[in-house]
Amino acid sequence: MAYNKAREEKKWKEWKEQEEKRLRELGMDEASIQVLHEADWKDFNSDRRYQEHQTSLLEYMEILLAEKDVQEAEIQSVEELLEAIGDEQLLHILLEADRKTLQIIVLKMMGYTPKEISLRLGMPEQTVYTKIRRIKGKIKKFLKSE
Repeated sequence: MAYNKAREEKKWKEWKEQEEKRLRELGMDEASIQVLHEADWKDFNSDRRYQEHQTSLLEYMEILLAEKDVQEAEIQSVEELLEAIGDEQLLHILLEADRKTLQIIVLKMMGYTPKEISLRLGMPEQTVYTKIRRIKGKIKKFLKSE
C-alpha cells in the first residue's frame, strides 16, 4: 500500500494534540511544548520523506510490464516473467540476476510476503529483503538512465 501523506499527517496531529494537552496538564511551559512540537515535526517530515521515496518492487514491475499490457496475476513462473519483459536492457538486468532473485520477484508478484517467500524458498527473511533491495536498485538505475 502506498504512503498516504494526508492520512499520516492527520494521525500525527491528533497524537500531538493529545500529547500537548497532557504536557499542559502536567505543568510544562508553552515554550518547551513549542520546542518539542518543532522537533517532533522535523522527525515526522524526515520519516515522511523516507516513506515517500520508498517504492515497492511491485510498483517497479508494474511500470516495466505496462508496455506489454501483462497482468501480474498472469505471471506464474520465471520464464513467463522473462518473456513478458519487452525492453532489452531490462531483460539483460534480470538475466544477470540469480535464479533465486527471479523466483522472489515472481512470488512477490503473486502476492506472497517476504516471510512467506523465505519459508517457501528455504532462506532467511533478511536475504529475501536484501535480494529485493538489490534488484530494485538495479531497476532504479535502469529507469533513471532512460
